[in-house]
Amino acid sequence: MKLIKLILIIATIMTKTASAQNNLNIIGTYNIDSGAQLNILENGGFAIIHYGGIQTGKWKIADNNTVQFTPNKKNTFELYGRHNKDIKNGTKMFFSGFENAQTFIQLNATKKYTMQRIFNIDANCFSFPYVHTFNTSTNNILLMTKKYDQKIGKIMTFKNPENYNDFMAIFTNQEEIEIIPFSALFKDNTLSFKDQYYPSFSDSERIPLEEDSEEIKFIRKFMETEANKDTFYVNPSYNVFGGIESDEEHQDIHKYHQFDKEKNAFINTKNYVEGNKHIKSDDSFHNMSLIYAYKILKEFTLQESENYKINEKPLFKVNCN
Repeated sequence: MKLIKLILIIATIMTKTASAQNNLNIIGTYNIDSGAQLNILENGGFAIIHYGGIQTGKWKIADNNTVQFTPNKKNTFELYGRHNKDIKNGTKMFFSGFENAQTFIQLNATKKYTMQRIFNIDANCFSFPYVHTFNTSTNNILLMTKKYDQKIGKIMTFKNPENYNDFMAIFTNQEEIEIIPFSALFKDNTLSFKDQYYPSFSDSERIPLEEDSEEIKFIRKFMETEANKDTFYVNPSYNVFGGIESDEEHQDIHKYHQFDKEKNAFINTKNYVEGNKHIKSDDSFHNMSLIYAYKILKEFTLQESENYKINEKPLFKVNCN
């Protein structure tokens, strides 16, 4: 009986402790640094807004009122594809963000890698978009990045089981510090940071979320988009339909568009004009009457290797000096 009573006491203490932790009202906004703001949402997500952009991740309450934050880690490269009947025997690819580091590509790789430089060294004076058409089809695509002073390259090899011939390639130059987990103690309605990786973070008192503010609405939409990136919808000028800065911000593609099987595209029948995709004008970037759907390629391997040669002739030579 004494043992049963002891077990019940321990169970009661644990239940009360868990309940106390679960009842911590940490949802809110925290001014954690000069120009940086931490927003903790009720869905287990957080977002840090700073001058350089936005960092998102997940949070949970651990022991002793400690809140653990785990930033989202992004793949170095992401690749999306579609079937384009206008391309007969080649491969078309749009490159986004590749000018921000040393980046390389190879199609149809074997055991010997010859990685072609995408942008020339010391490239500057960029324009948009960067699109290249290769004169071959591909069953796999290798994308690599490396630091200037290192031989080892990070290589992602994407399989192309759907035999796509039109791609969007995206490079994410994520700093190491952006993916380091950190924690904070929540006490007296205040978050106190204690991690050596974030020495600039200062203690901050909770401010209730302003649900009607444009900033909170932006954060929620941004995180929703990040969580549902299996398909990119873009017009022929590579402007994202439903993006954060789009006039059709987070609009359902089916609301005004119908899928045209022959074109393998979504058409806004009210304002689409046949042949418009070939006309380049100041309005082309914002013309959303024709939308292509690019599907993410999920089969890939990641490795670090020195087993490659470099073709120094860049796909794009950009130099305004």
